[in-house]
Amino acid sequence: MLSRKRLVLPMSLLALLPALLLGCPKPGATGDGSYMTENAAGAPLGQAEQLTTSTTADGLTEVKVDLDRDGKPEITNYFRERTDSTRLLLRKDTDLNHDGRIDVRAEFDDGGQRVKEQLDGDFDGRADWVDHYIAGKRTMSEVDTDFNGTFDLFKYYESGVVRRKERDANGDGQIDAWEYLDETGTVVKTGKDIDGDGKMDSRGQ
Repeated sequence: MLSRKRLVLPMSLLALLPALLLGCPKPGATGDGSYMTENAAGAPLGQAEQLTTSTTADGLTEVKVDLDRDGKPEITNYFRERTDSTRLLLRKDTDLNHDGRIDVRAEFDDGGQRVKEQLDGDFDGRADWVDHYIAGKRTMSEVDTDFNGTFDLFKYYESGVVRRKERDANGDGQIDAWEYLDETGTVVKTGKDIDGDGKMDSRGQ
């Protein structure tokens, strides 16, 4: 469980959130300079408008997209242009609450698979939850459960299921509590560091 603060989003953005995190919008001709965004399955999400296209200092193509056509971008995509293939999406930044700051940042490898995703759940400008991926599969999550700027919960996944949790309960930068879970999510073993040396001193079943 996260702390008392919770992610609160407008219903319109809640409906779009799953699709926002699926990668690059696919262009479709509409005749008015806009295009339809689609999710990974090809289902249309609604009409969006490309606001600006520019080149960053490191040579990436930056494309700002307005999903609700209010004149402000909700998504900024960063592409690497390729002469022998279609351009490659490397990063997607999303502003969920229209405050001009990034709330979700997804990073992709050269194969188009996600390698990292950061979420700012309380909209304070810093990530509270970071997911790490290998070969497109989530392997570890870092969580700031009390929103104080320090990650204190670490989740490790196997085949998409959390199998181990590590916690820094006292905020000293060292893991002092462990939980091991089975494939159903049931805790089967626990451990604690009692003397503060970063090593497990007691174990429970």
